[in-house]
Amino acid sequence: MPELPEAETMARDLQRRTPGLLIADLLAAYPPIIASDGDLFREILVGQTIVQVGRLGKLVRFDLSSGAAFFAHLKMTGQFALGPWPGSLEGHWPPHARVAFLLKGVGSTTTLFYKDVRKFGRLRAFAADKVQAYVDGLALGPDPLTVDPQIFHKRLSAQRGRLKGVLLDQKIVAGFGNIYADESLFAAGLSPLRSAASLSEKETSLLLTEARRIMNESIKLRGSTVDNYQGLEGGGSYQDKHQAYGKGGKPCPKCGQPFLKVAVLGRSTVYCPVCQN
Repeated sequence: MPELPEAETMARDLQRRTPGLLIADLLAAYPPIIASDGDLFREILVGQTIVQVGRLGKLVRFDLSSGAAFFAHLKMTGQFALGPWPGSLEGHWPPHARVAFLLKGVGSTTTLFYKDVRKFGRLRAFAADKVQAYVDGLALGPDPLTVDPQIFHKRLSAQRGRLKGVLLDQKIVAGFGNIYADESLFAAGLSPLRSAASLSEKETSLLLTEARRIMNESIKLRGSTVDNYQGLEGGGSYQDKHQAYGKGGKPCPKCGQPFLKVAVLGRSTVYCPVCQN
């Protein structure tokens, strides 16, 4: 968390509000959030205009006028907010704000804050000639919203691990997290404990169809706010439509049997032992 729908919502909010704005200054209240060299980070960003904001897996990507880019790896609690410029490290910062970007446009000034309650997220900036090497180095799998169903099947069925763990591996497919893996597996009637290699092409096709339906619906509802997630334009409401995630011990809406809660690769996993096989 945030996962694909939340990262997509943040990127869309940012795309509506920040392209064309100049990064005039920045302050880091918690320098370790900046994973690349702090001086180089400033050198790459300050004086550049934001051209476009998009999503790469669960990362948010900002493309700049020089061809450089910076990436926000949101991890557990990363998000963005707008507000007034604090002026200094001793100025007024919103709760949990770690980095502030002063943005200037024609007749307007605002601040983009990167906020992170748990401080696990990381920001990285790369000059134009280093961007593609970073993206390639991530070795992310295809995006579930655009991947070809046959490629999706080949990537999953080549893995011997448990299906839930395979879905969470961003190098196999990029964008699933705990919420949407549990929801997609429940909707497709597939056990998270099955070997991914055991899935037929029909089963992976159904899983991909359900994952896309769920993720696209969640994007329309601005994602799931189950903890502190907020986009620039407010939180999400898809949590009200969750069928399985976080419902261990509660009755399955399909058969009435209690959901089981287990751990897969150390991640809490909820599934129905009757409806998912």
